Amino acid sequence: MTQQGFPEVPEDRHPRRRAGCLGLVRDGHGRVLFVRTGYGRGLILPGGAAHPGEWFDAAARREWWEETGLHLEPGALLAVDQVPADPASGAAEGVNFVFDAGVLTPERAAALRVPTAAADEVAGYEWVHPDDFDTHPGLAPYTARRVRQALAARHAGRGLPLLHHGEPVTDGGAGTGPAGDDGNDYGSP
Repeated sequence: MTQQGFPEVPEDRHPRRRAGCLGLVRDGHGRVLFVRTGYGRGLILPGGAAHPGEWFDAAARREWWEETGLHLEPGALLAVDQVPADPASGAAEGVNFVFDAGVLTPERAAALRVPTAAADEVAGYEWVHPDDFDTHPGLAPYTARRVRQALAARHAGRGLPLLHHGEPVTDGGAGTGPAGDDGNDYGSP
């Protein structure tokens, strides 16, 4: 059996990779929101794996809602991070897509609560300033590097558009669009 679009490659020979859809959420003090996992992986950006056939922006929205209870729109694609397989956990190699997910108002940030359905996966949240990335005990060095690169792209306006079969879903302009610093304070869920 072959996969549609690549008839010369048998379906069972296609590489298996994870696609992670992550969000760079910030507050007004320049801190970044991290999820403290309940399964011992330390602090990670909000988000998770796309299901087979799921668009990456839809996966990001779903994962952000499941992990934070927040309705956020993916903005510019800020970083693409290829990660190796993890023999210790059995995870396949993967690619993480980091989207700009905007700036939360102080009220919305203070109201952040772990959704009941996520209690086994999410132990809590932590806001970490980039100046503290290297010394924070819960932040893996590769996570710190990934987030720094996303922040640098955001600051420089180097976001990329996300496309669905060639059609733009996000405009790619870091600072414009649904999740940029364009005046939208994300005050409602």
